Amino acid sequence: MSDRPLSRRLVKLGALLTGPATAHRQDLWPHLAIDRPTGAVTWRRRPLLTLRGPVQLMPRDADVLAIVGSGPSLRDQRIEALPSRSAILLNGAATLADRIAPLALAIEDERFVFRHHAMLPGLPDDLPWLLSPAALRAIATVDPGLLTTRPVALIDNLAKPVNAPRRSLDDPALDPVLLRRDGAALSRDPDAGVVIVGTVAYSALQIALAARPARIVLAGIDLNNAAAPRFYEIAGDTAPSGLVTGLDRSLAGFALARDHAAAVGVALTCASPVSALLDIGVPFDDLLRAAPKD
Repeated sequence: MSDRPLSRRLVKLGALLTGPATAHRQDLWPHLAIDRPTGAVTWRRRPLLTLRGPVQLMPRDADVLAIVGSGPSLRDQRIEALPSRSAILLNGAATLADRIAPLALAIEDERFVFRHHAMLPGLPDDLPWLLSPAALRAIATVDPGLLTTRPVALIDNLAKPVNAPRRSLDDPALDPVLLRRDGAALSRDPDAGVVIVGTVAYSALQIALAARPARIVLAGIDLNNAAAPRFYEIAGDTAPSGLVTGLDRSLAGFALARDHAAAVGVALTCASPVSALLDIGVPFDDLLRAAPKD
């Protein structure tokens, strides 16, 4: 069963009937409006916040940035080994905020908000959030006050941009922004938008790469065990995942990011010992390895 409320499923269906070029407008409808040039966001026709650029919220030339997902592998790892203010937490990894001092939270899928919005009020008031238009609207639906105490940046989809028709990633207008290879693409300007592949980890990676840290550590991004409970879930009460069906597309993107990182002098490593990223040559990083039990 979908985590979207019935009303949102009906909105999504109605939007599809308008045609593929504009169906993504349902991400904002009915009460959210975003002015991309100014960053002004209104909710129910009242000012809500002013967006920041996601790269603007990243430290420049940091020693380490970490992208922390919620894969099962993280359950037995020592997350406290990450440096303070280095971790971009993805979705349910928000539950780690009481164990480390994170850099930001990233949410792309509105279904996560509807299922797990109880995780959000306890997060630090000054923790920046990186949100897709749909996630932004979903949070405003649940509690718009959560968005007024913190910096918020937009994860915009270059293929389905806010307030503009859908376009192909082969569009020549995107040549200054995109790297492309064998059907995969990567944004060099995440403030303008990112390439969406079905996992928010790839969006966060594009943002982190643009900040040019010395090293990016991917943690809890297993990709190949999506049917297992996430580290914060229990068996029998798990949210569905589409990672497996889109795995080839995701891995093609990560392979492009691997090579781009090497080209710009960023060390890209993977802290999950079971991740599919190891199979495409992202080197293993034992930073989070837990001490052996007695």
